[in-house]
Amino acid sequence: MKKKAIVYATGERGIYVGRLERCFKRSIVPPTLLVSLEDELEVIDPIRRERVRAKSFLIPPGIDMEIDTHGANVALFFLNDTGADLARLSPLMRTTLPIGYQHCFADIKGESDVVEFANFLRNQRPTLATVEQLVHEWMFHPSRCQPNPDPRITRAVQIIKSNIDKNISVEWIGQQVGLSVPRLSQLFKEVVGTPIRRFRLWHRVFVTAAKLNEGVDLTGAALAAGFTDYAQFARTYRELAGGNASQARDNTQIVISGYV
Repeated sequence: MKKKAIVYATGERGIYVGRLERCFKRSIVPPTLLVSLEDELEVIDPIRRERVRAKSFLIPPGIDMEIDTHGANVALFFLNDTGADLARLSPLMRTTLPIGYQHCFADIKGESDVVEFANFLRNQRPTLATVEQLVHEWMFHPSRCQPNPDPRITRAVQIIKSNIDKNISVEWIGQQVGLSVPRLSQLFKEVVGTPIRRFRLWHRVFVTAAKLNEGVDLTGAALAAGFTDYAQFARTYRELAGGNASQARDNTQIVISGYV
């Protein structure tokens, strides 16, 4: 029997372990550590169409890219929203690569340990509490730098998440955190790495998954997350996650908390 993919997610981080479409395009919203559990992956530069091969990539937010998995099982570690995890892991990457007009990183130190951890998740399916503890110990290892994100942007992220089913205005968010609209938009993009609208859509995808996990039907879950209908959710899922939402639901085990 084919083993389902698995998603672990809290309000701060997420992990996907399983197979993806062999070649897919995605718009990276949170910073993401992508690791193959088998052979090397290929990241395709959208401008030069050059292919870069490696088993692990650390991808900053806001990058549109094409990935060829060659059918391998992979792990996607969706890092926290404010760039702190990205700052912690960047020094572990051995190579810096130009991708389009930006750059990403390849070849994480301790790659075999990351693969072993991902295989543990895939095969043993531990509890979410266990996964949270192990990831926390890894991220907050004494050797890691511990950045302090701008508290105004941290607060803006919290406001968006706590009002995910509402289309609250950027003006209102700015008033709550003491920033003008232009300054909030600029700082949010600098810290989080993606515009407010795209960040909100990404979080709505996870809220939809949480609702599905509670037994809500597809349309009801999409509406509860703030999408106008299921079609908007499906389009957003393909753009941001790089796949078919209905197939993902049928082929993925979801272990999630902190999104509703």
